[in-house]
Amino acid sequence: MRITPFHVAVIGTGASGTLVAANFQRLAPNGRLALIGNSPKPGRGVAYDTMYRVNLLNVPAGNMSAFPEDMNHFVAWLERRLPGADAGTFAPRTIYGDYLADIFSATVEGNPNVEYVEEEAVRATRGSEFWTVQLGNGQSIHAHAVVLALGNLLPPADPIDFREVQSLYWKNPWTEDVALGLERDAPVLLIGTGLTMVDVVLSLREVGHRGTVHAISRHGRLYQVHKPYQARPLADLPEDFNSPRGALRWIREQVRIAEQSGSDWRAVIDSLRPHTSTIWQRWDITGRKSFLRHARNLWDTHRHRMAPEVFNQLDVLRKERILHIHRGRLISARRHGSLAQVVWEQTLTRETGVLDVARIVNCTGPSRDYSKIESPLVSQLIKNGYIVPDELRLGFETDEDGRFTDLQGEPVRGLFTLGPVRIPALWESIAIPEIRDQAKTLADLLVKETIEAGIPA
Repeated sequence: MRITPFHVAVIGTGASGTLVAANFQRLAPNGRLALIGNSPKPGRGVAYDTMYRVNLLNVPAGNMSAFPEDMNHFVAWLERRLPGADAGTFAPRTIYGDYLADIFSATVEGNPNVEYVEEEAVRATRGSEFWTVQLGNGQSIHAHAVVLALGNLLPPADPIDFREVQSLYWKNPWTEDVALGLERDAPVLLIGTGLTMVDVVLSLREVGHRGTVHAISRHGRLYQVHKPYQARPLADLPEDFNSPRGALRWIREQVRIAEQSGSDWRAVIDSLRPHTSTIWQRWDITGRKSFLRHARNLWDTHRHRMAPEVFNQLDVLRKERILHIHRGRLISARRHGSLAQVVWEQTLTRETGVLDVARIVNCTGPSRDYSKIESPLVSQLIKNGYIVPDELRLGFETDEDGRFTDLQGEPVRGLFTLGPVRIPALWESIAIPEIRDQAKTLADLLVKETIEAGIPA
């Protein structure tokens, strides 16, 4: 194991880690880089490690390049893999996983300046000159800068006690066997009505399942669908956006105006995309709590939309009464022969219902409370005050450059992150278009603080 320090060590080999490593290597081919992670499929991460071809991207191919300076990169790659594809194609996520895996391989293989360390990082401490990262095998590496690319977590705590039906309950909806091993007509319950639910429904259909599927959430809303529209760019934010209430009032008024002129509400929502971080940062903690409590679901279902072909498949399943969407909450689950008997309560009427199902899948989406992550590295960094969970438990506190900030609010020298971890500072920080730009910006900064600063490695 190398003793002298690397310029940069990236911990995490999913999409975020792969993108920042690839951008750094492109900018500084002679920069010394360590990629640390023990994933069996490096490059893909949770979102793109699926075997089901019906799980499509929610963003068209033209906006899914790994490199912001080459926005045709993914489209050109995809056209070689998927005849007939173009910039408007909503590609299978498994194919996008192949794309990221290719980028990971191109970054690592045959490059004497890049080392792929297939180990878990369990501890990191800062010395006077560099960071020491301890590995699960007892060895250590040293780096002048460390990037924690933590990615997404499993869904949050179970909504009810599933111990009595544990063998029928899937907490992790992203495992390959989530749709396997069921009788063709077996009834299924999915907790959540968001995009994860959509993936599981279509995965079940892909493997031949034809039974009834129930999906339940507090609001019972499905995500909206992508449709073409005439763009309405927004140059400056009005003062309405100083509060969530004002923002909602402005959006409703602009949607009304847009529809009167023959446009579409999507044009209004998407006009805010360049400004979402600014809007989020304008709000104090009270405003953010109010948004999360009252408007988050409404925003998410309109902001993060489904591919048209996915929406059409769901529409057919609902019309055929195969997919049932319920608005309510779970109360209990007990064993009933070979099935799980689930009692639930309707949101509006408070009436209770009973569902007998052969499988229950938690589709509530990834947790954002990284303080509860089962990682010795993260636990140690929190304990030592290097990283601080935010008050709303959406991620960790960071500065505008992606540096972690400590208990005193001061940037921690040489310790960076990107992606979902930065939600507390940026709000929109989970999709490839945002992570791609963060990766390039962070790679630029890492080059300046290591290579251009004359630090040897």
